Amino acid sequence: MSKEESEFEELLAMYCAPVLKFKKIANMFHVNREQFIHLNKLIKIFKSKLQKFEIDFYLFQIDSQLITVYVYRKKALLLHLSNSTIKLFLAKYGYPLSNDLAELFKYLNYRLNSENGYPHEIGIFLGFPLNDVKGFILNYPCYHVGYWKVYSNVENAIQLFKQFDKCRDELLNGIYSGRRIENLLMA
Repeated sequence: MSKEESEFEELLAMYCAPVLKFKKIANMFHVNREQFIHLNKLIKIFKSKLQKFEIDFYLFQIDSQLITVYVYRKKALLLHLSNSTIKLFLAKYGYPLSNDLAELFKYLNYRLNSENGYPHEIGIFLGFPLNDVKGFILNYPCYHVGYWKVYSNVENAIQLFKQFDKCRDELLNGIYSGRRIENLLMA
């Protein structure tokens, strides 16, 4: 395994463990294009390794210095985004009323490139609860901060965050002990 491949695998474990362990729909992390000069090759390698787990990748902001690597479970994401309440919420921000991920990703990429920072509705694409995304946008009082700011169902969110931490620790410990991520997911 190349140094670049090892570093990318570590980033996957660090930032996307809950997705890889089926606890979360999607997550993302950023890579500097100079650090990962063979990013497209890495994506192909890890798509191949993880396709049996129904994990997919999408690159946002590919013309930027920092590229957003989006890791998701396609079926779970499609189901989430097909919810009529979610669709109507996203439509308020100009998203097409579509179940076509390519169309939705294209518009999200447009929003990522045109916003100063991140468009707040990105939380929907990361599987955050709609009430928490709305609470953030409307600047409601926040009751807890973990993997996202929590505005409702605090106890449930705290339990989820503990599960996410456990997933991350399991994958990182496995990788640090010499195992490969695809083997850790079979355990």
